[in-house]
Parts: sequence; C-alpha cells; structure tokens
Amino acid sequence: YILRELERNGPLLSRDFEHELMPAGEAHRWWGGRQVRLMLDILAMRGEIAVAGRVGKVRVWDLPERVWPETETMPWREAERELERRRRRRLGVWKERGEWHANPEISDEPVPERAVLLSPFDRLVHDRARAEALFDFHYRLEMYVPKAKREYGYYVLPLLVGDEIVGRAEPRFDRKARELELLGAWGDTSRLDEAVSELGAWLRSQT
Repeated sequence: YILRELERNGPLLSRDFEHELMPAGEAHRWWGGRQVRLMLDILAMRGEIAVAGRVGKVRVWDLPERVWPETETMPWREAERELERRRRRRLGVWKERGEWHANPEISDEPVPERAVLLSPFDRLVHDRARAEALFDFHYRLEMYVPKAKREYGYYVLPLLVGDEIVGRAEPRFDRKARELELLGAWGDTSRLDEAVSELGAWLRSQT
C-alpha cells in the first residue's frame, strides 16, 4: 500500500498513510501512528523509499528514483568493500590489534583541543574493545546493571579532551528546571566544566 500510494501521490508525510492503515475511531495495537513510522523506516533501510525533504521536523517520503540522482548500481561485494574502506578511513586505523606507529609531522591538521562528553553510542566508543585498545579506556554502559553492582553510574559518558579520553561523568538533565546536574565524575576532570556547559546549552536548545 505504501509503495503504491507513493507512486501515485508522492511525496507524502507519514500521517498521509494513517487514514487507510488505521481507520477512524480505531486504535489498533499494530496500525497506530508509531507502527506506520516504523514501517517507513524499515522500507527506507531496504532502499525502497527515501526522504525527499522535511516539513518542520517531519520527514517527507517518496520513491528513491525521484529523490536520488541516476547512478550506476555498484555490485554488492564491491559496495561492502567500499563501505569498509570508508569506515576504516574515518577511524584512522587499518587493523585493530598489535602496535601502530604514526608520525605526527605528516599531518598538517592540528587535533582540536575541545573537551566534550561523548554519547555511549558515539562511533569513537561504540566498539568497546576497540576503544579500550586505542585509548586504554575501559567503558561499559551500566544502565542495565543492578545498582549495587555498578562501578560508576546509570548513564555515564566518556570525557574526550583533544585526542584522549581522560575521564567520565554522569550528567542528568532536569527538564523542568532546564538545568544539567552532575551526579558524579571520575578520572581527569580538569576540563569537565567546559564539556558540561556545552552539553547543557545544547540540551536546553532542544527542549
């Protein structure tokens, strides 16, 4: 239904599908608005639909051939290899084990000395084993660990300063007061105030 409707009337918003998938007056547990959006996300991941734009924060959907420029299709194996090359280039390493040697004089791009708190799902730390190998930083998200067994806290974030992960902190945002509280901090926290201030400003701008 979604593909047929997009072909006939696209581009469309997610709510444009709900009148058919969820008849008026019915709140079916599967065909609710959230499930419609989930179906759209799944179709997008499969490459069957694409985001054509936005109305405010709401995505506008259409068929991919109307959104993406015409290009030659890359063979699947070649696409996998290219994705792997891009991933490794962004990570800056080509192997995960052993010793690495780098000459800092080769690069003319200085490392930003910014202090930031990283999301637990940031690409720099989402692979916990690699983060430990690269930064000598053991990190686990303990939100599913019983409180009595936690080493640090419920939602602790790594503190990145320049190109080193130097510590960790547990912030909590009070939405009513619109303030960022600090529940705990560990390691080198000499520049933690900068990171907390930046994170707090960003959270306030989103609420």
